[in-house]
Amino acid sequence: MKKDFLYRWAEKIWEWMRKKGGRGKWYSKQVKKDLEKLYPFAGAQKEREHYIQKIRLCLLLCVAGGFLAAGLSIYGRLQPLVKDNRIHRPGYGGSAQSIPVEVHADGEKSYEFELQVGERIYSREQLGQLYESAAEELERVILGENESLEHVERDLKLVGELSGYPFQIAWESGDYNLIDSQGKLQGGELPEEGTPVGLNAIFAYEDFRAEYLFYAQLYPRTLTEEQRNRQSILEAVESAERESREEEIFCLPAEFEGKKLLWQSRQNGTWLIALLGAVGAAVLIYFLRDQELKKEIKRRERQMLLTYPEMVSKLSIYLGAGMTLRAAWEKICADYEKRGDDRGRNPVYEEMNIACQEMRSGIAEMRAYERFGRRCDIQLYSKFSALLTQNLKKGSTKLGPLLKEESRRAFEERKNAARKAGEEAGTKLLFPMMMMLCVVMVIILLPAFMTF
Repeated sequence: MKKDFLYRWAEKIWEWMRKKGGRGKWYSKQVKKDLEKLYPFAGAQKEREHYIQKIRLCLLLCVAGGFLAAGLSIYGRLQPLVKDNRIHRPGYGGSAQSIPVEVHADGEKSYEFELQVGERIYSREQLGQLYESAAEELERVILGENESLEHVERDLKLVGELSGYPFQIAWESGDYNLIDSQGKLQGGELPEEGTPVGLNAIFAYEDFRAEYLFYAQLYPRTLTEEQRNRQSILEAVESAERESREEEIFCLPAEFEGKKLLWQSRQNGTWLIALLGAVGAAVLIYFLRDQELKKEIKRRERQMLLTYPEMVSKLSIYLGAGMTLRAAWEKICADYEKRGDDRGRNPVYEEMNIACQEMRSGIAEMRAYERFGRRCDIQLYSKFSALLTQNLKKGSTKLGPLLKEESRRAFEERKNAARKAGEEAGTKLLFPMMMMLCVVMVIILLPAFMTF
């Protein structure tokens, strides 16, 4: 494999992790154990490759996320939406923009806004026609949390469109010091008995225009100094925006109550979200790779359990034919090697082949069988290994009948497991079958109900 700079960095990180040993959550002893099961002769090498590939993928995600975050941040600074207190409007036929900005007043406390900048238009035609049905429904919609327009204490909901009607709705307030065109109360001075304010709804659709005047009785609400300042600045911006709708450049107010205003684009944090998302994905993938390894271990155990009756049956037949245990063991391994990869690699015969090689290298036969049981790490094979070693110790000649009985019992357990798996599959299919039954009943009954 060609080693790029990320691979080399991953190697360095792996070396650091290896020195830390089993400490920390980044290094798992279970992963090492699982890889040794799957690759008996190359466990250490596979462990190294496993961690390096995981770390390399995480580094790749972090680097990509870092470049994306840097690009978004640099673009936001090189191409600001607000420059020299000016905002370029969308072109004709475009759509309104919501622009995050912040304004500094002579170095004092800054204010943040979400400015709505509309598209350029050629002119606005005034057409008068009132739709009574739409106005009646609109009166119910704009109440918001208020009970009626005769007693308004909370913000109104001055919607921009009405469901079921094909026009846009614009609002004009009779007194912007008391309520704005969005329906928000501004905290102006109000008597305790309340003050009526007119709200003019303008319905526009293509070349049609209709107006309807609502009256709302407003009651006082207290505002903090900061809220009043924010509202005053926002009103000045909205006023300047309305007056420059036919101009290409929208100039923001440069002064407010004798203070110079400096406007600039506010970073919306998209670059930070991209960076955190990349780092989070890298951490998630790092641990998900271990979950894939656990799935491989479960597949290995399932295959070993399915192969157990076959292996015991072969061993029993060879012993019944007069072969010694070791000769029968070597015969099974030789047949497996001749078969090659036609039926895929089988972990049981792979472990038997390892035991066979250990015996050829000088390890005692009894010791090889014990190591075989430990490597399989399944209770069934541990019991089988103990059966072989005990008979070797005692020199019993009844190993053949014992293995024959074990083979019969293993086949019975395999049939029971298959029957249980079939029942579980049938249970899982029960819900889809019920859904199909419901669909059939609806198809049959619906025409009958429609005839009534």
